[in-house]
Amino acid sequence: MTQTLHNKLFRVWNYLFNFDYVLIFLLLTLFAVNIFIQYSANDQNMTRMYNDVFYLALSFVLMIIIAGINISKIRAAALPLYVLSLVLIALVLLIGVRVNGAQRWLNLGVRIQPSELCKLAVPLLVAYVISIKDHILSYKDYLVGFVIIAIPFAMIAKQPDLGTGILVFAAGFFVLFFAGLPWKVMIISLIGIVASSPLIWSFLLKDYQKHRLLTLIDPQSDPLGKGYHIIQGIIAIGSGGLWGQGYLRGSQVHLNFIPEKHTDFVVTVLAEEFGYIGVAVVLMLYLLVALRGLRITRMAQDRFSRTLAGSITLSFMLYVLINMGMVSGIFPVVGVPLPLISYGGTATVVLMIGFGILLSIDHQRRYRPL
Repeated sequence: MTQTLHNKLFRVWNYLFNFDYVLIFLLLTLFAVNIFIQYSANDQNMTRMYNDVFYLALSFVLMIIIAGINISKIRAAALPLYVLSLVLIALVLLIGVRVNGAQRWLNLGVRIQPSELCKLAVPLLVAYVISIKDHILSYKDYLVGFVIIAIPFAMIAKQPDLGTGILVFAAGFFVLFFAGLPWKVMIISLIGIVASSPLIWSFLLKDYQKHRLLTLIDPQSDPLGKGYHIIQGIIAIGSGGLWGQGYLRGSQVHLNFIPEKHTDFVVTVLAEEFGYIGVAVVLMLYLLVALRGLRITRMAQDRFSRTLAGSITLSFMLYVLINMGMVSGIFPVVGVPLPLISYGGTATVVLMIGFGILLSIDHQRRYRPL
């Protein structure tokens, strides 16, 4: 009896001990930064803070649940999740909620953005398809992967939400990249995109998208319109200096010069109140998370796990790069939140489910049942 109890306790300890607690600690640290910054960004509005903490808690619980699921079961869910995401996006195009001229949300009691689900569903299915057979991939395999990526990309761009569409495309592309997509294919594709840019500009981009690109080049051409976000963001970042103006003392932020300061432009709060030092600390946290993700990628045991882990990690860093580049005037404003620090529901939940998959991949390698 005592020996049986001892064995059970040892199994539980062995199971729990083999999670990547360094990664979990880093994510919880970013959660703490989120709460700290959102309190200032929301002007101490406790209703929003309660919502923010609720989504953080929900996303963390989901991450832990997913982390405990065997990766083979996650792999089996790839096709159903992909089909579900396409159905939801189709419903958005038919009966979605329209906000600021874009139809991107579904009202299911709680407003959700189904395109966020594609950031997981697309790389999951691409990784599943290229790992069905353990053989050297052919151009046909890569072509199938691109078709899987192209369908939701086209549907999301139709909403219109080209920014999210590009992120979904990137998530699927990263899977193919880690699967060994030949460099010559990537170079030829890049040359083709550059060569066709006049056609893309003339026939595919909408007027507001063209305006965003032109405003990026010269924000002062429309200082009270499309250029306003960029100009005010740069002023706020610069006014923070090296050490910042102090917590809850950001002038640009609290005088309401910054639009969307709690979501897409939340980094302006960080930069203005804590300066370049504060931004550097957060960037270091992001870098450490990425390094843990790449470590899991390198040590993954099969093609599905390796390509999926790599995609989740690089997608995470791409969100950071685009958001900070967008706020500082390097990239056009495309509505990409800062991961785990911006206020958000669906985006945070989906991102943390992705980290749950990362933890599951790593746990499968570490854990050896007795």
